[in-house]
Amino acid sequence: MLSQIRYNHTNVPILWYFLQKGTGTKARVDVTPLFESTDMQPRKLDIMFCFAPYGGNGATSSETPNIRQWMMSIFGKLKADGRIGELHEASISDTPITMTRNRFVRMARAKGADVIVMVDSDQNPLLHENDPGFKEFFFSSFDFLYEHYEKGPVVIGAPYCGPPGGAGSENVYVFQWQNYGDQQDSAFSLEQYTRAQASQMSGIQECAALPTGMIMYDIRAFELIEPSKLSQREVLEKLMTGEINVDQAMNELRPGFFYYEWKDQYADEKASTEDVTNTRDISLAGCAKLGYNPVFCNWDSPVGHWKPWCVSGRPKYHSPDSVAATLRQAFEDDLRSDEVIVEASSVRSNVNAEKATP
Repeated sequence: MLSQIRYNHTNVPILWYFLQKGTGTKARVDVTPLFESTDMQPRKLDIMFCFAPYGGNGATSSETPNIRQWMMSIFGKLKADGRIGELHEASISDTPITMTRNRFVRMARAKGADVIVMVDSDQNPLLHENDPGFKEFFFSSFDFLYEHYEKGPVVIGAPYCGPPGGAGSENVYVFQWQNYGDQQDSAFSLEQYTRAQASQMSGIQECAALPTGMIMYDIRAFELIEPSKLSQREVLEKLMTGEINVDQAMNELRPGFFYYEWKDQYADEKASTEDVTNTRDISLAGCAKLGYNPVFCNWDSPVGHWKPWCVSGRPKYHSPDSVAATLRQAFEDDLRSDEVIVEASSVRSNVNAEKATP
């Protein structure tokens, strides 16, 4: 989960492409009513669960047992829910992850799935199930997607935090836009929600980009960022003949629904990871083509993240009163930083030994 780009209106192909086209562009997304016109029965949505249990060396698959525990907790409800049609499963244990996620989309389309749920192998979906206000991710997100289905596609992701240690320790993997001025050409960037912000968030709310470790897609959302069917050479030839301009060519050269962005052409340091580019592009394209932001974070469904221990999905907020209480307790304890605690029996033994020494 990474985004280190300081944007302007020229260095994000899909953003600049849609800004040129304007927001009046007709959406290509097929918006189908929830109720069939023949018998007025509620629409059933087919769902594909996609798992990426890569084991690290490619020889075998590996997945935390928390995934299985979560699936067992919702399995019976899945079969009983009248809104859910066929259930499909796909597992790919391979790299790179960009290829894996792109393949999931095409597999889901081939199966005729309406909804994709991607689950990474290091997630703990029920870590916070005893927290006040917690809602299980699948059904709380599916309720939202289903209610929104007639209006158009949405993408809902679970919030979680990064690994401990180093800069940005246990940072929140959900993004918001940050601008650096009010002028039209002012730079802006995707910035992560702070831990303090995330600890206070609730409900399902719009955001700028998401992690994809635990995420639900209305499959129609991928039509917003459909890759070009042209080869790189064909795109460049169209550019040379003037059939398309530079910004259109840059958009046509986007490789897949999920892709990395690099700091330079040496491609030895990531600027954005595939989860950010995918959900950011869907968000921007949705605003331009649908008239709304289709990307949402389900703040009531934080999930744990095993990196290398299970990182809590909801940061704890240190309010002024809790900090004051900690400082007051430290003052009352009257402990010095140069004092240490030792076992009294060991000290007594050493003293007795010294006295016995002639």
